This record gives sequence, structure tokens and C-alpha cells, in this order.
Amino acid sequence: MDAPSLDLAADLVGGWLQLPGSASAELMGSVGFDFVCVDQQHGLIGDDALLPMAQALAATGTPVVVRVTGNEPSAIGRALDRGAAGVIVPLVDTAQDAARAVAACHYPPRGGRSYGPTRRAWSPGGPDPQCIVMVETLAAVQALPDIVAVEGLDAVFVGPSDLALSAGLPLGAQYDDPGFERLLHEIVDECRSRDLPVGIYSASPAHVHRFRELGFTFFTLLSEAAILRAAALAHLTNARASGVTL
Repeated sequence: MDAPSLDLAADLVGGWLQLPGSASAELMGSVGFDFVCVDQQHGLIGDDALLPMAQALAATGTPVVVRVTGNEPSAIGRALDRGAAGVIVPLVDTAQDAARAVAACHYPPRGGRSYGPTRRAWSPGGPDPQCIVMVETLAAVQALPDIVAVEGLDAVFVGPSDLALSAGLPLGAQYDDPGFERLLHEIVDECRSRDLPVGIYSASPAHVHRFRELGFTFFTLLSEAAILRAAALAHLTNARASGVTL
């Protein structure tokens, strides 16, 4: 089992999973996303659920990226041992934070990851894992020139909700606030200066198009939980509405 390689500069559109379950993972993988992110930070997915979900996504040929619970070697190592092609590491505010994440993704002498003959080792020779760090605070934006200079960093990923809150803006600012858009421009320009791919969580296809115009190079759409809830609510609302004709 080789984890498929990811070219995060290639205008990729990914899916997002928050609910545990191999069937929903396989379903999302069958859609044709360029990759799927399994969210262990804000999702309900533990390590035991992660393995069958990664296996289900592998069966569809879909690369798996895991947003880990935090910037700690054990969390990163467990995700990679279960077959992730890369990790998204949350709350990286400094170059030191980014360097710690990179080191946790790689074996010595490149990094400090502990070796174990688990899933990735069963089919050696695959691509190196991708280390993607999140920029989701004003502190991270201010430190971005140093963060993007960290050797071995593969990409930056923007968390728009936390970035808006950190900037003292309402959550809705991520959609149309000029000040928030200036922050996004600053992030994109800094990443471009290092030829570093930069991605962002997108609440809709329209937001993907907007963020693409700003210079982002990869995207994730809203989670299967959000899609399911919105669809269920829409169907229920329409079923209870009076005067609806077929």
C-alpha cells in the first residue's frame, strides 16, 4: 500500500470527513475528490476509526490527509503509521512550531519520527509524507515569513474561522470582510514568495472560486456532516411546507 502522492500546487479540491465510519469514507472517496481530509481535531474520529477509514479511501484511490489533534509527534506519527499521505497540523504560530511538525513527519536523520513496521512499512518506497501547517491566528500571520522559510515544510493551510476570531472579527467576516481579505492576500503573497502551496477550508463551491482568484492552490469543501445536515434540513423543511406541488 503506497500512499498516493499529492501535488498541492495543482489546484486540488478535497473532501472533508468529521464522522467516524468506513462506509462514509468510501462514499466520499468514490465521488472523485483529489484528496480527503480526515479531521481528528474537530471531528469525532479516533485512532481506531481512522484505520478503516484510511483503508476505505485507499480502496477508491483517494489520498488521505489527516488533520491531527495537535502539534505533537505521537499524534502525527499515529496518523502516518495508519497510511496518511500527509498531515495538517493545527495552531502553528511560530517557525519553531513548524519545524517541530516537520521533524515529526520524517525519520532520522531528516527528522525525529519513530520507526515502526506498521501500515506504511508494509509497502515501502512510497512518497514522503506531506507536512502541512495551519495558519489560523494573527500570531501565525505575523510570523509567516519565518514559518514559510522552515526547511521541509510542504504547504500552508488557512483555517478561516479561527483566523477571523483571532483578528477580532465575526465568523461571517471570512466571507466578505475587506479586512479579512487583506489578511488572505498577505498569506498568499508570503507563500508565493517561497513557491509554497497554500490551501484553505471553503464553505461552498463559490468560496473555492473566490479563493482561487486570490491565489490559493488547494481547497477543501465543507464536511460530510455539514452536507448531510444541510440536505436533511432542506428535505424536512420542504416536506413540512404547505402548497408544495410535484
